[in-house]
Amino acid sequence: MNTVEMTPAIAEKFAAHIEEVLGGVRPEAIGREFAGAMERGDRAGAVHALAAYYREKPDWGDPDFMAGGYNERIAENASRGVMREINVDYTFPDGKIDFLYNPTADRPPLNHEWLWQFSRHSYWVPMARAYAATGEERFTEAFEYQLRTWIAETDLHEGWNGPWSAWRTIECGIRLMGSWQTAFNLFRHSPRFSDEGMLLMLGSMHRQAVHLIAHPTKGNWLMMESNGAYAFGSLYPEFRDASAIRDEAEGRLTRELAVQILPDGFQYELSPDYHLVTYNCAAGLYKIAEATGRVGNLPGDYLDYMKRMALAGVQMMTPGMIQPLTNDCHTMRTAHLARFAEKMFPEIPAFRYVTSGRAEGAPPAGETASRFLPYAGFCAMRSGWDADAAYLCFDVGPLGMAHIHQDKLNINIYKGSNELIFDDGGGQYEISEARKYALSAKDHNTVTVDGLGQTREEPKAVTEPIDAGWITNDRFDYARGSYNDPFGGKRTADQLREVRFCKPDFFCVRDRLTSADGEAHRYELLFHLDTAKVDPVPQIPGAYLSDIGRTYDILVVPLDTAGEDAPYTVSGRTDPDYLGWYIGRNERDQHIATTLCRASLPANDHTFTTLFFPMKRSDPLPEILRGEGGKVTIRFAGKETTLDLDRLDR
Repeated sequence: MNTVEMTPAIAEKFAAHIEEVLGGVRPEAIGREFAGAMERGDRAGAVHALAAYYREKPDWGDPDFMAGGYNERIAENASRGVMREINVDYTFPDGKIDFLYNPTADRPPLNHEWLWQFSRHSYWVPMARAYAATGEERFTEAFEYQLRTWIAETDLHEGWNGPWSAWRTIECGIRLMGSWQTAFNLFRHSPRFSDEGMLLMLGSMHRQAVHLIAHPTKGNWLMMESNGAYAFGSLYPEFRDASAIRDEAEGRLTRELAVQILPDGFQYELSPDYHLVTYNCAAGLYKIAEATGRVGNLPGDYLDYMKRMALAGVQMMTPGMIQPLTNDCHTMRTAHLARFAEKMFPEIPAFRYVTSGRAEGAPPAGETASRFLPYAGFCAMRSGWDADAAYLCFDVGPLGMAHIHQDKLNINIYKGSNELIFDDGGGQYEISEARKYALSAKDHNTVTVDGLGQTREEPKAVTEPIDAGWITNDRFDYARGSYNDPFGGKRTADQLREVRFCKPDFFCVRDRLTSADGEAHRYELLFHLDTAKVDPVPQIPGAYLSDIGRTYDILVVPLDTAGEDAPYTVSGRTDPDYLGWYIGRNERDQHIATTLCRASLPANDHTFTTLFFPMKRSDPLPEILRGEGGKVTIRFAGKETTLDLDRLDR
């Protein structure tokens, strides 16, 4: 078993932690044996009595701290120092952990998140649950070694929210709201978890809570900081300052709900990832308040915010019951939003519909299955709530308050669980050309002007509903949005994008580019497909059909190609810039994809019209007939649809 080398400096640090705990708790809350030992100056007796108090204390707080299964492989690997963070594996030699080592510094691209997230100690959860399930003390021994090592190696120092620090406030909040609570609650029952180790952990938790109260930040970070501090203040009321920590954290989080949650229910960073983070922090606080008898202290509108957040997620849900990827985001399952909401709001059958995988409950009621969130700016066009529906998400909203991408007017298209026109969610938070590309307009389904993408800086949020010309009915959905901001730092052109969903089969996207500086420009339209196999379709000039290898593919058909170069595809390009990549995030690794491009010849104004047909490769191709003026007739899937391209809203 690995042990921490007890240098004089480390011994002094450990002693300070333990003295802070002994002096930081109220003797009358712990009991007569502890109080007597403290009065006698019997330090060893006091340590043992305090540890015994926590070993015997009934379970407390959110029952999810203890509940749930675990990944045996992760538990086993973590106990031996075999770690994985942000898709990067590293094995510490002989299992000797170095919590200030970042393997991406030696194996670029450098990503500071590896070290930061390593100190979130998420792997302690499967280790603790493995111990609870098996009783195997090797998990306890590995855990206490890692705990002692982390405390010995890391310090709260100047620049705590910067690189190479294990004490970022977000990590402190995440530890206190989750992994440390699970580990403490489960390992405290082990006779191999030493009395001193327990007090070291308590002392570190207290220091982290005090740090969080002293140094609040903003956005989703503040929600995690507040949730972590609230967890400590509520679950360890024996500490003299616990109630002050709890009350301050509660006030911060509840006030932030009013700041961060838009009237349509979406969190103001406009990322489903951080929408769920904020939601989980609010739910976690509520569950602790419920377990500790403090729900009555929460504001009267607390649950209303949570209801609106959960409903926003359901309204955004794709047919695969995940959230579309917008801004920095990885795959978010809508059930993670609906589980708590189902319990709290049983009168709303949509939450049960989600958690049961459509087996029970009912989808949200409405004129159609499509939805528009007018403050977030997301138009969710769908043919129905069924698992095989066609779906398009159209972004006409502001940047978002954080984790922003240059992606106004972006679209994502799904058919069933297959994403056909993708947004990859921005990749890892690394320092690389791939990450720069992932944030740019070129990695979104947008337009560039003279090779330059969007560079807007405002607005990050809106205070009035967005007018997107939203229409939804049984025949079609329609929305429009404009981009009137700089491309490459200068306002050279304006873009108007209109999207019409011809239910239930295909989509029409029309992009009108107008010179804003009186000069001719080369306009290029980009669409991204998650496959390197995209084939031209000889029967339809300029059309391409994907070969994704799943149930559905997508046929992309350009209309009105006069004044354009021939459409072309790019896969895996890195020089002179990135194009044709899927920049994976969390559950997806970076891999080659395809960017389908349409480019105009230099002109002041140009209009692109593009049809998208979700289909199986074996399905008959559509028949497209041009009529007079802007009329076009499409025969597809046994139906005939006539569009006036100049009035897609009719």
